Amino acid sequence: MTLTKNDLNQIKNLLDDQEMRFETKIFEVKSEFFEKIDPILKEVTTARDERTLVENRLEKLEEIHQAGEHALTS
Repeated sequence: MTLTKNDLNQIKNLLDDQEMRFETKIFEVKSEFFEKIDPILKEVTTARDERTLVENRLEKLEEIHQAGEHALTS
C-alpha cells in the first residue's frame, strides 16, 4: 500500500496540530514554572543582600572591638 498525496497532507496536518499543542503546553508549563520560582529567587536575592550588610556590620564591630569585648572606660 502506498501513501497518496492526500495521505501525506493529512499526516502533515496531524503533525502540525500535535506540534502546536506541544508548543502551547510547553509555554504553559514554562509560565507556571517562572511564576512559582520568581518569589523564591527574589527571597534568595534579598537574603544575599542582607548577608552582605550583616558581614559588613560585623567587620566594623570587630575593628572597634578587636579583643572581642567592649573596652572598659575609666
